[in-house]
Amino acid sequence: MTNIVCDKLGIRYPILQGPMAWASDSKLAASVSNAGGLGIMGLGFCPPAVFEAEIRAARVLTEAPFGLNIITCLPDAEKLLEITLREGIRVVEIETFLAYFDTLPRYVEALRSHGAATIGKASSVSEAKVFEAAGVDFVSVKGYDGGGHIFGLTGTFSLIPQVVDAVSIPVINSSGVADGRGVAASFMLGAAGVEVGSRFLVAEECPIHANYKNAIVAAGEGDTVLTGVSAGDGVRGVKNRLTDEMLRFERELPPEEAAERIREIGRGVLRAAAVDGDVENGSLVVGQNLGLLDAILPASVIMQELIAGYSRVAP
Repeated sequence: MTNIVCDKLGIRYPILQGPMAWASDSKLAASVSNAGGLGIMGLGFCPPAVFEAEIRAARVLTEAPFGLNIITCLPDAEKLLEITLREGIRVVEIETFLAYFDTLPRYVEALRSHGAATIGKASSVSEAKVFEAAGVDFVSVKGYDGGGHIFGLTGTFSLIPQVVDAVSIPVINSSGVADGRGVAASFMLGAAGVEVGSRFLVAEECPIHANYKNAIVAAGEGDTVLTGVSAGDGVRGVKNRLTDEMLRFERELPPEEAAERIREIGRGVLRAAAVDGDVENGSLVVGQNLGLLDAILPASVIMQELIAGYSRVAP
């Protein structure tokens, strides 16, 4: 499985653990990195003090490479960039919203000048081209079926080959992969690596509440919904009381009013699920592959299963 992703990032397998807010902390990232992949901490929304503390905690837990994400449109992004450069982080995934694409070249240049490998997070062919123009080393592509924030309209396994044909930098598939078959399929479509998010939500080391993990394991195919599209920020997660209410707003209210009501009830809902374990009023973000997420296992075992499953089906 060794390839350009492994060579550039200094890892054994081209399997990255996706950065997920409230879920991808130093413990989970270090566990994935110790198993030969690349753990990426989801710190883009964190205050600077927490951001810095998690970097230092990860260094205690692993000597292997690990990464983090920066979301350039957020108020603390400049401070987080400063800490990232000072701490000498080797891999950074860059995320932003359409209106902030002009910030990308400066972030990429700063990171690469300090020796960091950069990954742009895209949800369409056009976004992938923007990241390539900004100078990132890789583009990580998330399809419509992924979990959490959804900005694109195309499913993962239709989108990946289109992006591969449109850019000259290596492409990483960051949605739809829960087992070795998904890894192999991603490579067959031209991806050079995979970024796995939802599968690691049910890792033992993932810090989200046990109620959240159990809700994922208990759910099956068809149990996710996409809400908040009228608010300009769709989110995919497990159906519950919260999603029912959001969908009711979108059905019954004018778009602007629906968007406002969704924003009102959507404040703090990810924390409610991840920290408090509220599975009815919290946001249980997860991808459409949740039907494959049927067990809570150590991150190292998940990595072993991904690798072994790939080896069984790879040509």
